[in-house]
Amino acid sequence: MRRPHLLYIAFFYPPSRASGVYRALATSQAFSDAGWKVTVVTTTQRFFEEEIGSTDDSLLDFVPDGVDVVRVPFSFASGEVESDLTDMGWWRGNFPLLFRYGRDKTRSARSYLEVLRGKSPLSFPMTDRYLSWIEPVVKAGRRVHAEHRIDHVLATGNPYSSFEAARALGALTGVPFSIDYRDPWSFDLRTGGPAKLDQPTLSAEARIIDEAAAVIHVNQPIADAYKRQYPTDSEKQNVVLNGYDIASIGPAKRYDGGPLNFGMLGTVTDLWPLGPLFEAWSRARQSLPPDSRLRMAGHLGYFAWSEEGILNTLPDESAGFVYEGPVEKSDVAAFYGSLDVVVVPLFGGPMVTSGKIFESAGLGIPVICIQEEGGGARQVLQDHPLGFGAEAKPDQIVEAILGAAKAAQALQPEDIERIRQLMSRFERTSTMRAMVEIVTEATPRLAP
Repeated sequence: MRRPHLLYIAFFYPPSRASGVYRALATSQAFSDAGWKVTVVTTTQRFFEEEIGSTDDSLLDFVPDGVDVVRVPFSFASGEVESDLTDMGWWRGNFPLLFRYGRDKTRSARSYLEVLRGKSPLSFPMTDRYLSWIEPVVKAGRRVHAEHRIDHVLATGNPYSSFEAARALGALTGVPFSIDYRDPWSFDLRTGGPAKLDQPTLSAEARIIDEAAAVIHVNQPIADAYKRQYPTDSEKQNVVLNGYDIASIGPAKRYDGGPLNFGMLGTVTDLWPLGPLFEAWSRARQSLPPDSRLRMAGHLGYFAWSEEGILNTLPDESAGFVYEGPVEKSDVAAFYGSLDVVVVPLFGGPMVTSGKIFESAGLGIPVICIQEEGGGARQVLQDHPLGFGAEAKPDQIVEAILGAAKAAQALQPEDIERIRQLMSRFERTSTMRAMVEIVTEATPRLAP
């Protein structure tokens, strides 16, 4: 029997180090493990390296064996990205200046025709910086489909142009498509209210959801918001939680007296409540064992140019703080294994559940989550015996630090194992299994 074939549109895929890349990797791995042939459509390494300076080459080692990766060029600099000389044709390739002259003279007529044919960004009336990626992705997808028939198209966003590419590809091939929101498109994560989108963009989302076979979200509050916004499509809204990779969970550090190590890992942004955390740390460390440290590891910002600005806001070592730089995926377990307490500073309310909260919960050691009361990440820790929540207020964070320190000093190996078993439901192979089930049920030839 022929294996089902998934075309997975994931703009941010290795070597990108964007926060959504781990969900994208896990998705391709889950479908591959379930027996699907998987083709990932992403963009080029050149874009990640040269235009946004945001790469982690070590992540390429985690692309599942057997997954085909098709890289479609994209650039912010131009809507016309030259991808392959073989696509140019004889006239364009041999007489580029004459070609451009003729093209410019006939631009208006050609633009009108391209809109009618669905081959212009104007065919997709919505606001998105990645609109010019749609057409080449659809072209690449049709080429893949011609070579090996696709059974389902799954797109992850953002960028949300990927959703429109999936919709267009589904319409042209007759293949069902589904969309996986890493973040809500028409809702503001920080407030939970409507995002500031123009009407064409809101209409585009409505059209995509209406035609999609399934819609997937990372938590229930987001899914509930979409059910309210699109009541006729409420049955399509599904939840697939983020999770943690078992490879990130190594042997835990046993406290044997001396300094305590508090640590946080992730891509640091200006949305993290670092000011209140550093103030609370300054006050709390006076009550901690001498030489206790607050350690930070990870990239400073998503882009190369973000680093200096954030670096200038960090305390120095005299404050008991250490910034240790980026940590490769293969070294994550070792970093966590050196900690007594893990700290997860976040923003936002019920819609925000960072992937790091699942990873931290799975360690079995005390976890401090700094987020507003009722925040999505704090909800994840509700059943964690050593989960300490605090709003971004120094007094609350001091209380959480001291409580977590006391818990870490009393922690026994059997306690760690018990907590790890309790939190194992967040292990990524378990959470991603739901993604495969949803897409399978939405694929006619596979549905029971």
